[in-house]
Amino acid sequence: MSKYVILYRHGLAEDKSTVEDDYLRPLSIRGKSVLKKSVSGFKTMLGRHKHIIVYTSPKLRSIQTAEMLTEELNIAPPITLDFLATGGNINLIKNLLKEAQPDTIAILVGHQPFLSVWSQEISGFFLPFKKGTAACYKYPDEITEQKAELRWYLQSRDFIKITK
Repeated sequence: MSKYVILYRHGLAEDKSTVEDDYLRPLSIRGKSVLKKSVSGFKTMLGRHKHIIVYTSPKLRSIQTAEMLTEELNIAPPITLDFLATGGNINLIKNLLKEAQPDTIAILVGHQPFLSVWSQEISGFFLPFKKGTAACYKYPDEITEQKAELRWYLQSRDFIKITK
């Protein structure tokens, strides 16, 4: 059995100039619309996994993105983790996976530049994460210093095409 981690960048948010506190910046109307169209394709990419946990940054746009995912997947509400907003050592992610049961998918909804940095540390691939982009990595059941395998990397428009 394997464990999977998916790095997922939040959807398109309101402009920074519209909200004083960055933590309170919501998804834009367009961002919500694109996410709504793309989450079904994202769900298809997950296959029939039964153990899916969504973690999110405490920033509103990430929470809203994570909630759309959990609603589509019909799973428990997202769990908020501060380091997804501020960055952190890759060991924080590995510890989440070490605690998870086999065949678990951990979806981490967060921000740039942290997602690209974590991708590099997880797999050796520095990937650009546009809004609504996700990348899936496969770890062996035993989490070690070994790099994970990049399984797929898709943007919102790709997820929408899967849905059609």
